[in-house]
Amino acid sequence: MPTLLASAPLVLATLAILLARQSAMRAGGIGLATAILIAALAPDFTLSAEGILTAVTDGLLTTATVAYVLLGGVTLYWVLRTGGALDRLGRAAAEAIPDPAERVLVLVLGVSVFFESATGFGVGIIVTVPLLIALGYSPVRAALMALLGQCAVPWGALAIGTVLGAELSDLSAAATAMKAVWLSLPFILLCAFAALRFADESIFRPRHILAAAFYSALLAALLWMGSAWISVELAGCIAGLGVTLAGLALARIRTRARAETSGLAAAALPLAVLMGALSLTRLVPEIGGVTASVLRIEFPSFEFSLSLVHHPGFWMLCAAATGILSLRIPSSEVRILLPSALRQWLTASLSVAGFICFGHVMLHSGMTDRLAETVATSAGAAYLFAVPAIGGLGGFLTASNAGSNAIFMAFQSTVANRLALDPVAVAAAQNASGANITMASPGRIVLAASVSGLTGEENRLMRPALAIGLAGLLMMLPVLALL
Repeated sequence: MPTLLASAPLVLATLAILLARQSAMRAGGIGLATAILIAALAPDFTLSAEGILTAVTDGLLTTATVAYVLLGGVTLYWVLRTGGALDRLGRAAAEAIPDPAERVLVLVLGVSVFFESATGFGVGIIVTVPLLIALGYSPVRAALMALLGQCAVPWGALAIGTVLGAELSDLSAAATAMKAVWLSLPFILLCAFAALRFADESIFRPRHILAAAFYSALLAALLWMGSAWISVELAGCIAGLGVTLAGLALARIRTRARAETSGLAAAALPLAVLMGALSLTRLVPEIGGVTASVLRIEFPSFEFSLSLVHHPGFWMLCAAATGILSLRIPSSEVRILLPSALRQWLTASLSVAGFICFGHVMLHSGMTDRLAETVATSAGAAYLFAVPAIGGLGGFLTASNAGSNAIFMAFQSTVANRLALDPVAVAAAQNASGANITMASPGRIVLAASVSGLTGEENRLMRPALAIGLAGLLMMLPVLALL
Protein backbone atom coordinates (compact mmCIF):
# COMPACT_ATOMS: atom_id res chain seq x y z
CA MET A 1 0.00 0.00 0.00
CA PRO A 2 2.74 2.58 0.82
CA THR A 3 4.42 1.93 -2.53
CA LEU A 4 1.11 2.36 -4.34
CA LEU A 5 0.54 5.66 -2.55
CA ALA A 6 4.09 6.79 -3.32
CA SER A 7 3.58 6.19 -7.03
CA ALA A 8 0.14 7.85 -7.19
CA PRO A 9 1.21 11.45 -8.04
CA LEU A 10 3.52 10.29 -10.83
CA VAL A 11 1.07 7.73 -12.24
CA LEU A 12 -1.97 10.01 -12.15
CA ALA A 13 -0.14 12.96 -13.73
CA THR A 14 1.31 10.79 -16.50
CA LEU A 15 -2.02 9.09 -17.23
CA ALA A 16 -3.73 12.48 -17.31
CA ILE A 17 -1.53 13.39 -20.28
CA LEU A 18 -1.32 10.02 -22.01
CA LEU A 19 -4.87 8.71 -21.60
CA ALA A 20 -7.09 11.63 -20.58
CA ARG A 21 -5.21 13.93 -23.00
CA GLN A 22 -5.10 16.74 -20.48
CA SER A 23 -2.68 19.63 -20.89
CA ALA A 24 0.61 19.51 -19.00
CA MET A 25 -0.64 22.35 -16.80
CA ARG A 26 -3.66 20.35 -15.64
CA ALA A 27 -1.67 17.13 -15.30
CA GLY A 28 0.95 18.88 -13.20
CA GLY A 29 -1.78 20.33 -11.02
CA ILE A 30 -3.28 16.86 -10.53
CA GLY A 31 0.11 15.46 -9.55
CA LEU A 32 0.81 18.32 -7.14
CA ALA A 33 -2.60 18.09 -5.47
CA THR A 34 -2.22 14.32 -5.08
CA ALA A 35 1.29 14.61 -3.64
CA ILE A 36 0.23 17.27 -1.13
CA LEU A 37 -2.81 15.24 -0.09
CA ILE A 38 -0.70 12.13 0.52
CA ALA A 39 1.97 14.11 2.38
CA ALA A 40 -0.70 15.66 4.60
CA LEU A 41 -2.67 12.49 5.38
CA ALA A 42 -0.62 9.31 4.82
CA PRO A 43 1.31 8.20 7.95
CA ASP A 44 4.21 6.77 5.91
CA PHE A 45 4.86 10.05 4.12
CA THR A 46 3.64 12.69 6.56
CA LEU A 47 4.92 16.23 6.17
CA SER A 48 3.89 19.13 8.35
CA ALA A 49 2.28 22.16 6.76
CA GLU A 50 5.66 23.87 7.04
CA GLY A 51 7.36 20.87 5.41
CA ILE A 52 4.93 20.92 2.50
CA LEU A 53 5.45 24.66 2.07
CA THR A 54 9.22 24.13 2.10
CA ALA A 55 8.98 21.40 -0.54
CA VAL A 56 6.77 23.52 -2.80
CA THR A 57 9.05 26.53 -2.36
CA ASP A 58 12.03 24.35 -3.26
CA GLY A 59 10.17 23.29 -6.39
CA LEU A 60 9.28 26.86 -7.33
CA LEU A 61 12.92 27.93 -7.03
CA THR A 62 13.94 25.08 -9.32
CA THR A 63 11.16 26.13 -11.69
CA ALA A 64 12.67 29.62 -11.83
CA THR A 65 15.79 28.32 -13.58
CA VAL A 66 13.67 26.48 -16.15
CA ALA A 67 11.28 29.42 -16.59
CA TYR A 68 14.24 31.70 -17.34
CA VAL A 69 15.24 29.40 -20.22
CA LEU A 70 11.64 29.28 -21.41
CA LEU A 71 11.41 33.08 -21.39
CA GLY A 72 14.53 33.45 -23.52
CA GLY A 73 13.68 30.55 -25.81
CA VAL A 74 10.09 31.55 -26.51
CA THR A 75 11.04 35.20 -27.08
CA LEU A 76 13.85 34.23 -29.46
CA TYR A 77 11.51 31.92 -31.35
CA TRP A 78 8.93 34.69 -31.85
CA VAL A 79 11.59 37.15 -33.00
CA LEU A 80 13.07 34.71 -35.54
CA ARG A 81 9.61 33.77 -36.76
CA THR A 82 8.37 37.36 -37.09
CA GLY A 83 11.56 38.52 -38.80
CA GLY A 84 11.51 35.74 -41.39
CA ALA A 85 14.80 34.31 -40.14
CA LEU A 86 13.44 30.80 -39.77
CA ASP A 87 12.54 30.52 -43.43
CA ARG A 88 15.95 31.85 -44.46
CA LEU A 89 17.84 29.51 -42.13
CA GLY A 90 15.73 26.60 -43.30
CA ARG A 91 16.59 27.31 -46.93
CA ALA A 92 20.28 27.60 -46.02
CA ALA A 93 20.22 24.24 -44.22
CA ALA A 94 18.48 22.62 -47.19
CA GLU A 95 21.05 24.07 -49.59
CA ALA A 96 24.05 23.15 -47.41
CA ILE A 97 22.95 19.51 -46.97
CA PRO A 98 20.55 18.70 -49.83
CA ASP A 99 19.81 15.12 -48.74
CA PRO A 100 16.83 15.32 -46.31
CA ALA A 101 17.78 12.20 -44.33
CA GLU A 102 21.36 13.29 -43.70
CA ARG A 103 20.21 16.84 -42.96
CA VAL A 104 17.89 15.63 -40.19
CA LEU A 105 20.59 13.38 -38.72
CA VAL A 106 23.08 16.25 -38.63
CA LEU A 107 20.57 18.59 -36.98
CA VAL A 108 19.57 16.00 -34.35
CA LEU A 109 22.93 14.34 -33.62
CA GLY A 110 25.11 17.35 -34.37
CA VAL A 111 23.58 20.79 -33.93
CA SER A 112 21.20 19.87 -31.12
CA VAL A 113 23.84 17.87 -29.23
CA PHE A 114 26.32 20.75 -29.50
CA PHE A 115 23.94 23.35 -28.06
CA GLU A 116 22.70 20.99 -25.34
CA SER A 117 26.27 20.11 -24.38
CA ALA A 118 27.32 23.76 -24.24
CA THR A 119 24.37 24.98 -22.20
CA GLY A 120 21.94 22.28 -21.06
CA PHE A 121 18.42 23.27 -19.99
CA GLY A 122 16.94 22.03 -23.29
CA VAL A 123 18.53 24.80 -25.37
CA GLY A 124 19.23 22.24 -28.10
CA ILE A 125 15.47 21.84 -28.45
CA ILE A 126 14.92 25.60 -28.65
CA VAL A 127 17.47 25.94 -31.45
CA THR A 128 16.46 22.96 -33.59
CA VAL A 129 12.64 23.11 -33.44
CA PRO A 130 12.40 26.36 -35.44
CA LEU A 131 14.93 25.11 -37.99
CA LEU A 132 13.01 21.89 -38.53
CA ILE A 133 9.71 23.76 -38.87
CA ALA A 134 11.36 26.06 -41.41
CA LEU A 135 12.42 22.98 -43.37
CA GLY A 136 8.75 22.13 -43.83
CA TYR A 137 8.13 19.60 -41.05
CA SER A 138 4.92 19.85 -39.05
CA PRO A 139 5.23 21.23 -35.50
CA VAL A 140 4.65 17.77 -34.00
CA ARG A 141 7.32 16.11 -36.14
CA ALA A 142 9.75 18.99 -35.57
CA ALA A 143 9.25 18.87 -31.80
CA LEU A 144 9.71 15.09 -31.67
CA MET A 145 12.89 15.24 -33.74
CA ALA A 146 14.25 18.01 -31.55
CA LEU A 147 13.54 15.94 -28.43
CA LEU A 148 15.67 13.16 -29.94
CA GLY A 149 18.60 15.56 -29.79
CA GLN A 150 18.59 14.90 -26.04
CA CYS A 151 20.36 11.61 -26.78
CA ALA A 152 23.67 12.79 -25.28
CA VAL A 153 22.44 14.49 -22.11
CA PRO A 154 25.14 12.82 -19.93
CA TRP A 155 27.41 15.44 -21.51
CA GLY A 156 24.82 18.24 -21.40
CA ALA A 157 25.59 21.56 -19.70
CA LEU A 158 29.30 20.72 -19.87
CA ALA A 159 28.65 17.29 -18.32
CA ILE A 160 27.62 18.78 -14.99
CA GLY A 161 25.47 15.74 -14.18
CA THR A 162 28.22 13.25 -15.01
CA VAL A 163 30.79 15.14 -12.94
CA LEU A 164 28.36 15.43 -10.02
CA GLY A 165 27.53 11.72 -10.22
CA ALA A 166 31.21 10.79 -10.21
CA GLU A 167 31.83 12.98 -7.17
CA LEU A 168 28.87 11.50 -5.28
CA SER A 169 30.08 7.95 -5.97
CA ASP A 170 33.79 8.78 -5.43
CA LEU A 171 34.75 7.64 -8.92
CA SER A 172 36.61 9.08 -11.90
CA ALA A 173 34.40 11.26 -14.09
CA ALA A 174 36.29 10.08 -17.19
CA ALA A 175 35.79 6.39 -16.35
CA THR A 176 32.10 6.95 -15.65
CA ALA A 177 31.63 8.91 -18.88
CA MET A 178 33.46 6.33 -20.99
CA LYS A 179 31.19 3.53 -19.78
CA ALA A 180 28.19 5.81 -20.21
CA VAL A 181 29.09 6.04 -23.92
CA TRP A 182 28.66 2.27 -24.34
CA LEU A 183 25.39 2.34 -22.43
CA SER A 184 24.14 5.29 -24.51
CA LEU A 185 25.18 3.95 -27.92
CA PRO A 186 22.04 1.81 -28.49
CA PHE A 187 19.90 4.80 -27.47
CA ILE A 188 21.77 7.13 -29.82
CA LEU A 189 21.24 4.66 -32.66
CA LEU A 190 17.56 4.35 -31.75
CA CYS A 191 17.21 8.14 -31.81
CA ALA A 192 18.87 8.30 -35.23
CA PHE A 193 16.39 5.86 -36.74
CA ALA A 194 13.48 7.51 -34.91
CA ALA A 195 14.55 10.86 -36.39
CA LEU A 196 14.41 9.35 -39.88
CA ARG A 197 11.00 7.89 -39.13
CA PHE A 198 9.60 11.19 -37.85
CA ALA A 199 11.08 12.92 -40.91
CA ASP A 200 9.07 10.49 -43.06
CA GLU A 201 12.25 8.98 -44.49
CA SER A 202 12.47 5.22 -45.05
CA ILE A 203 14.41 3.41 -42.34
CA PHE A 204 14.89 0.39 -44.61
CA ARG A 205 16.82 2.04 -47.45
CA PRO A 206 20.46 0.88 -47.25
CA ARG A 207 21.73 4.44 -47.70
CA HIS A 208 19.66 5.67 -44.76
CA ILE A 209 20.71 2.74 -42.58
CA LEU A 210 24.36 3.48 -43.32
CA ALA A 211 23.89 7.20 -42.62
CA ALA A 212 22.17 6.55 -39.28
CA ALA A 213 24.86 4.04 -38.28
CA PHE A 214 27.68 6.34 -39.40
CA TYR A 215 26.53 9.47 -37.57
CA SER A 216 25.59 7.49 -34.44
CA ALA A 217 28.98 5.77 -34.36
CA LEU A 218 30.77 9.06 -35.03
CA LEU A 219 28.92 10.79 -32.19
CA ALA A 220 29.65 7.93 -29.77
CA ALA A 221 33.30 7.72 -30.83
CA LEU A 222 33.84 11.45 -30.36
CA LEU A 223 32.10 11.34 -26.97
CA TRP A 224 34.38 8.48 -25.88
CA MET A 225 37.57 10.08 -27.20
CA GLY A 226 36.68 13.48 -25.79
CA SER A 227 35.93 11.98 -22.37
CA ALA A 228 39.07 9.83 -22.37
CA TRP A 229 41.66 12.14 -23.87
CA ILE A 230 40.51 15.75 -23.61
CA SER A 231 37.86 16.62 -21.02
CA VAL A 232 34.57 15.11 -19.92
CA GLU A 233 33.15 18.63 -19.73
CA LEU A 234 34.00 19.42 -23.36
CA ALA A 235 33.33 16.00 -24.88
CA GLY A 236 29.72 16.75 -25.84
CA CYS A 237 30.59 20.05 -27.50
CA ILE A 238 33.41 18.39 -29.43
CA ALA A 239 31.18 15.51 -30.51
CA GLY A 240 28.24 17.67 -31.58
CA LEU A 241 30.48 20.04 -33.51
CA GLY A 242 32.34 17.11 -35.09
CA VAL A 243 29.13 15.50 -36.36
CA THR A 244 27.93 18.85 -37.76
CA LEU A 245 31.19 19.55 -39.58
CA ALA A 246 31.34 15.99 -40.91
CA GLY A 247 27.83 16.32 -42.33
CA LEU A 248 28.62 19.64 -44.00
CA ALA A 249 31.91 18.33 -45.40
CA LEU A 250 30.35 15.16 -46.82
CA ALA A 251 27.56 17.15 -48.46
CA ARG A 252 30.10 19.52 -49.99
CA ILE A 253 32.19 16.64 -51.35
CA ARG A 254 29.22 14.75 -52.80
CA THR A 255 27.21 17.59 -54.30
CA ARG A 256 29.47 20.64 -54.13
CA ALA A 257 26.54 22.20 -52.28
CA ARG A 258 26.73 25.90 -51.55
CA ALA A 259 24.13 27.85 -49.62
CA GLU A 260 22.83 31.09 -51.08
CA THR A 261 24.13 33.77 -48.72
CA SER A 262 21.72 36.61 -49.49
CA GLY A 263 20.09 37.66 -46.23
CA LEU A 264 21.70 34.78 -44.37
CA ALA A 265 23.96 36.93 -42.18
CA ALA A 266 21.07 38.89 -40.69
CA ALA A 267 19.07 35.71 -40.11
CA ALA A 268 21.97 33.83 -38.53
CA LEU A 269 23.31 36.71 -36.41
CA PRO A 270 21.00 36.08 -33.40
CA LEU A 271 22.06 32.42 -33.23
CA ALA A 272 25.69 33.39 -33.78
CA VAL A 273 25.47 35.80 -30.84
CA LEU A 274 23.88 33.07 -28.73
CA MET A 275 26.47 30.48 -29.69
CA GLY A 276 29.39 32.88 -29.21
CA ALA A 277 28.20 34.15 -25.84
CA LEU A 278 27.49 30.68 -24.49
CA SER A 279 30.82 29.35 -25.74
CA LEU A 280 32.78 32.19 -24.15
CA THR A 281 30.97 32.06 -20.81
CA ARG A 282 31.20 28.25 -20.61
CA LEU A 283 34.57 27.49 -22.15
CA VAL A 284 36.66 30.48 -20.98
CA PRO A 285 36.92 30.28 -17.17
CA GLU A 286 37.91 33.92 -16.73
CA ILE A 287 34.82 35.19 -18.56
CA GLY A 288 32.55 32.59 -17.00
CA GLY A 289 33.75 33.53 -13.53
CA VAL A 290 32.80 37.15 -14.09
CA THR A 291 29.35 36.48 -15.55
CA ALA A 292 28.57 33.90 -12.86
CA SER A 293 29.21 36.44 -10.11
CA VAL A 294 27.09 39.27 -11.56
CA LEU A 295 23.48 39.70 -10.39
CA ARG A 296 23.54 36.43 -8.48
CA ILE A 297 20.44 35.42 -6.50
CA GLU A 298 21.03 32.98 -3.64
CA PHE A 299 18.88 31.19 -1.07
CA PRO A 300 21.40 29.17 0.97
CA SER A 301 18.73 27.42 3.04
CA PHE A 302 17.39 25.86 -0.17
CA GLU A 303 20.84 25.36 -1.73
CA PHE A 304 19.63 27.55 -4.60
CA SER A 305 21.53 30.06 -6.69
CA LEU A 306 20.73 31.73 -9.99
CA SER A 307 23.13 33.97 -11.89
CA LEU A 308 20.94 36.21 -14.03
CA VAL A 309 23.76 37.06 -16.46
CA HIS A 310 25.51 33.69 -16.70
CA HIS A 311 22.29 31.74 -17.22
CA PRO A 312 21.44 30.71 -20.83
CA GLY A 313 18.11 32.53 -20.55
CA PHE A 314 19.91 35.88 -20.42
CA TRP A 315 21.88 35.20 -23.58
CA MET A 316 18.79 34.03 -25.43
CA LEU A 317 17.13 37.33 -24.56
CA CYS A 318 20.24 39.10 -25.86
CA ALA A 319 20.01 37.04 -29.05
CA ALA A 320 16.35 38.01 -29.37
CA ALA A 321 17.25 41.70 -28.99
CA THR A 322 19.95 41.24 -31.63
CA GLY A 323 17.38 39.67 -33.94
CA ILE A 324 14.99 42.60 -33.58
CA LEU A 325 17.79 44.88 -34.80
CA SER A 326 19.42 42.66 -37.46
CA LEU A 327 16.08 41.60 -38.96
CA ARG A 328 14.77 45.17 -38.79
CA ILE A 329 11.49 44.19 -37.17
CA PRO A 330 9.23 47.27 -36.95
CA SER A 331 8.32 48.49 -33.47
CA SER A 332 4.65 47.90 -34.27
CA GLU A 333 5.37 44.17 -34.77
CA VAL A 334 7.57 44.06 -31.66
CA ARG A 335 4.61 45.33 -29.62
CA ILE A 336 2.60 42.39 -30.95
CA LEU A 337 5.19 39.62 -30.64
CA LEU A 338 6.29 40.40 -27.06
CA PRO A 339 2.83 39.95 -25.46
CA SER A 340 2.35 36.77 -27.52
CA ALA A 341 5.67 35.42 -26.29
CA LEU A 342 4.88 36.33 -22.68
CA ARG A 343 1.50 34.58 -22.78
CA GLN A 344 3.08 31.44 -24.19
CA TRP A 345 5.88 31.63 -21.62
CA LEU A 346 3.47 31.96 -18.70
CA THR A 347 1.47 28.90 -19.76
CA ALA A 348 4.61 26.81 -20.26
CA SER A 349 6.13 27.93 -16.94
CA LEU A 350 2.99 27.05 -14.98
CA SER A 351 2.95 23.64 -16.66
CA VAL A 352 6.53 22.94 -15.63
CA ALA A 353 5.95 24.26 -12.11
CA GLY A 354 3.29 21.68 -11.30
CA PHE A 355 5.50 18.74 -12.20
CA ILE A 356 8.63 20.07 -10.53
CA CYS A 357 6.77 20.98 -7.34
CA PHE A 358 5.09 17.60 -6.95
CA GLY A 359 8.47 15.97 -7.59
CA HIS A 360 9.90 17.95 -4.68
CA VAL A 361 6.97 17.06 -2.43
CA MET A 362 7.59 13.39 -3.28
CA LEU A 363 11.28 13.80 -2.51
CA HIS A 364 10.82 15.65 0.80
CA SER A 365 8.14 13.26 2.04
CA GLY A 366 10.09 10.08 1.25
CA MET A 367 7.85 8.88 -1.59
CA THR A 368 10.74 8.90 -4.06
CA ASP A 369 12.96 6.89 -1.71
CA ARG A 370 10.17 4.36 -1.17
CA LEU A 371 9.84 3.79 -4.92
CA ALA A 372 13.60 3.33 -5.32
CA GLU A 373 13.81 0.95 -2.35
CA THR A 374 10.90 -1.10 -3.71
CA VAL A 375 12.63 -1.51 -7.07
CA ALA A 376 15.91 -2.45 -5.38
CA THR A 377 14.27 -4.97 -3.03
CA SER A 378 12.27 -6.57 -5.83
CA ALA A 379 15.35 -6.95 -8.02
CA GLY A 380 17.45 -8.67 -5.36
CA ALA A 381 20.55 -10.26 -6.88
CA ALA A 382 19.59 -8.86 -10.29
CA TYR A 383 19.83 -5.32 -8.94
CA LEU A 384 22.26 -4.28 -11.67
CA PHE A 385 19.41 -4.50 -14.17
CA ALA A 386 17.17 -2.38 -11.93
CA VAL A 387 19.63 0.53 -11.90
CA PRO A 388 18.27 2.09 -15.14
CA ALA A 389 14.71 2.03 -13.77
CA ILE A 390 15.74 3.99 -10.68
CA GLY A 391 17.87 6.43 -12.67
CA GLY A 392 15.08 6.84 -15.19
CA LEU A 393 12.63 7.69 -12.41
CA GLY A 394 14.89 10.51 -11.27
CA GLY A 395 15.40 11.80 -14.80
CA PHE A 396 11.68 11.79 -15.52
CA LEU A 397 10.84 13.68 -12.33
CA THR A 398 13.59 16.30 -12.58
CA ALA A 399 14.20 16.58 -16.38
CA SER A 400 17.89 16.51 -15.48
CA ASN A 401 20.53 13.83 -15.08
CA ALA A 402 22.20 16.10 -12.51
CA GLY A 403 18.93 16.10 -10.56
CA SER A 404 18.58 12.34 -10.91
CA ASN A 405 22.15 11.80 -9.75
CA ALA A 406 21.69 14.16 -6.81
CA ILE A 407 18.68 12.12 -5.66
CA PHE A 408 19.78 8.56 -6.38
CA MET A 409 23.54 8.26 -7.03
CA ALA A 410 24.50 7.84 -3.37
CA PHE A 411 21.72 5.27 -2.94
CA GLN A 412 22.82 3.36 -6.04
CA SER A 413 26.47 3.35 -4.98
CA THR A 414 25.62 2.10 -1.49
CA VAL A 415 23.59 -0.82 -2.85
CA ALA A 416 26.30 -1.59 -5.44
CA ASN A 417 28.97 -1.83 -2.74
CA ARG A 418 26.72 -3.97 -0.57
CA LEU A 419 26.12 -6.42 -3.45
CA ALA A 420 29.74 -6.28 -4.70
CA LEU A 421 28.71 -4.92 -8.11
CA ASP A 422 31.02 -2.96 -10.41
CA PRO A 423 30.68 0.59 -9.00
CA VAL A 424 31.65 2.26 -12.29
CA ALA A 425 29.06 0.28 -14.25
CA VAL A 426 26.36 1.15 -11.70
CA ALA A 427 27.30 4.84 -11.68
CA ALA A 428 27.41 4.96 -15.48
CA ALA A 429 24.02 3.24 -15.74
CA GLN A 430 22.47 5.61 -13.20
CA ASN A 431 23.91 8.58 -15.06
CA ALA A 432 22.96 7.43 -18.57
CA SER A 433 19.45 6.28 -17.66
CA GLY A 434 18.66 9.49 -15.79
CA ALA A 435 19.91 11.44 -18.80
CA ASN A 436 18.25 9.49 -21.58
CA ILE A 437 14.75 9.55 -20.13
CA THR A 438 14.82 13.35 -19.79
CA MET A 439 13.62 13.64 -23.40
CA ALA A 440 10.26 12.27 -22.22
CA SER A 441 10.14 14.25 -18.97
CA PRO A 442 7.34 16.79 -18.57
CA GLY A 443 9.86 19.62 -18.39
CA ARG A 444 11.35 18.86 -21.79
CA ILE A 445 7.97 18.02 -23.33
CA VAL A 446 6.55 21.39 -22.24
CA LEU A 447 9.64 23.16 -23.58
CA ALA A 448 9.34 21.48 -26.99
CA ALA A 449 5.61 22.20 -27.10
CA SER A 450 6.12 25.85 -26.20
CA VAL A 451 8.52 26.56 -29.09
CA SER A 452 6.51 24.58 -31.63
CA GLY A 453 3.09 26.12 -30.97
CA LEU A 454 1.73 22.97 -29.30
CA THR A 455 1.08 24.32 -25.81
CA GLY A 456 -1.81 22.33 -24.35
CA GLU A 457 -1.21 19.42 -26.73
CA GLU A 458 1.72 17.87 -24.87
CA ASN A 459 0.17 14.39 -25.04
CA ARG A 460 0.98 14.31 -28.78
CA LEU A 461 4.65 14.51 -27.85
CA MET A 462 4.81 12.54 -24.61
CA ARG A 463 3.43 9.28 -25.98
CA PRO A 464 6.12 8.66 -28.63
CA ALA A 465 8.86 10.30 -26.56
CA LEU A 466 8.10 8.13 -23.53
CA ALA A 467 8.00 5.00 -25.70
CA ILE A 468 11.44 5.82 -27.12
CA GLY A 469 12.82 6.72 -23.69
CA LEU A 470 11.63 3.46 -22.12
CA ALA A 471 12.96 1.49 -25.08
CA GLY A 472 16.30 3.18 -24.51
CA LEU A 473 16.32 2.02 -20.88
CA LEU A 474 15.59 -1.56 -21.94
CA MET A 475 18.34 -1.42 -24.56
CA MET A 476 20.85 -0.69 -21.79
CA LEU A 477 20.29 -4.06 -20.15
CA PRO A 478 22.25 -6.29 -22.58
CA VAL A 479 25.09 -3.74 -22.57
CA LEU A 480 25.10 -3.78 -18.76
CA ALA A 481 25.38 -7.56 -18.84
CA LEU A 482 28.54 -7.25 -20.95
CA LEU A 483 30.27 -4.49 -18.96
